[in-house]
Amino acid sequence: MHFPAACIISICLFLSFGLVTGSSVMIIVFEQSDRTVLIPEAIIYADGKIAGKTDVNGAFNLDFEGYEPNIRVAKGGYTEWTGSPSANDTAILVPLQVRNSTLHVEVFDADTLIPVQDAYVVVTGEDGTRQDARTGFEGKADLGLSADQVYSLEITAPNFQEAHDTVVTGGDSSTVQYSLVRHDRISIRVLDFAGSFPIQSAHVQIDGMKTGTTNDRGILISNISRNIEHIFDISADWYEPAHIIRTISFEDQVVDFPLTKAKSTVFVSVYNKDQKPLSNASVRMDGVLLGDTNEFGRLMVPALEIRQYEFVVTCDGYKKNTMSFTPGKETGELIIVLESEFTDLEVFASDAHGNPLKDVTVFLQGDARETLNICETDMNGTCLLPALEGKMYHIRAEKGGYYPNSSPADTHTVPNTIILHNPATAGSNSTGTSPFIPVFIGFILLITGTGLYLFFMKEKRPRRKSRVKRRRSL
Repeated sequence: MHFPAACIISICLFLSFGLVTGSSVMIIVFEQSDRTVLIPEAIIYADGKIAGKTDVNGAFNLDFEGYEPNIRVAKGGYTEWTGSPSANDTAILVPLQVRNSTLHVEVFDADTLIPVQDAYVVVTGEDGTRQDARTGFEGKADLGLSADQVYSLEITAPNFQEAHDTVVTGGDSSTVQYSLVRHDRISIRVLDFAGSFPIQSAHVQIDGMKTGTTNDRGILISNISRNIEHIFDISADWYEPAHIIRTISFEDQVVDFPLTKAKSTVFVSVYNKDQKPLSNASVRMDGVLLGDTNEFGRLMVPALEIRQYEFVVTCDGYKKNTMSFTPGKETGELIIVLESEFTDLEVFASDAHGNPLKDVTVFLQGDARETLNICETDMNGTCLLPALEGKMYHIRAEKGGYYPNSSPADTHTVPNTIILHNPATAGSNSTGTSPFIPVFIGFILLITGTGLYLFFMKEKRPRRKSRVKRRRSL
């Protein structure tokens, strides 16, 4: 409120005549730079306590008793004033200096974070004062305002929605940032057709122009004209590409595009370590039995989604093999090699003198002496039999012209030696006894036993009287 300086002095004199001397003092607050501007709502402190506020005329009557109080006058946007009235003062004039503050406004595009140039910024104070400015190349605008004041702020820019806010200025300067949303903003969301979950890193093209890729929420924010037909081409790993023609209305804010998982056919080929196909090998995928391989060691698995699977292959006589596999967009082949469950049990066949024997037939026998495998020794007298590691077996060796022999065997003994004896030559058999001694001993025992039998039988027979003696007796 503006008053002539003479009017302010007259008010002070008039008020001073109507006051009781020494019991009160009239405080008149005005702007120091312009003495015609009275300041209402200024807070008056007396001896550190709030006494009241100035009225619309910038005046406040302070009552006190005794000594003159210490007075402090404060108002937002102004420097504070402190002082005390003199003993005979009935009115005091309090000039407050305006405190200026610079408001830095920064404006960005909400989607691209690119500075918005030529945005129009308007601030309005509580007293109706109004200031404006436009953002420059860096999207910034500066406004000189009063400090510690409340202002209403409005930002407008072409192709963007308006922004409104309330700001309070600081002491010397303060900075505020605003993100403007475009009118033509659209959120493109790419989802899995079956599970409706977002697809990250999906590539989006609009009208043949590369637009970008979706974020971790499956969303790509773009700017697109409305009520016009557009062509969307969307692709993502492990999905069939989508070619969609669609018109975006003014009401559309989020547009969903579902993608279908791509399919692929996979041939599972099972081999041993010698690259020979294994038939009747069981194939499981993610715990589900798919079937057995054919005579070529193959099994076809059609219509697989392009994602990671776990294949488990088993076959009698071979160790289980587990592999992770992700099909491609084309028909693919998964090659799985199985290692034999058996290890080599080495046998060395020799004669009694330690010489290797060729063409010896060696039988691998189980606990019940059943034959499990057969091999023949080579010129070095050795052969290999497939056996389970760590298990005990028996081996039996046979060759024409030699006594057969048996012996315990296992995979940890290298080699398992077995000795064959030739009856035509002197030597020891597997027990270390000459083959002729048992026959000779048996023959001697037979003759001795026969002689003893005949001797005892003769002693027991009754003696016959001779006819000659009979005749003599007669």
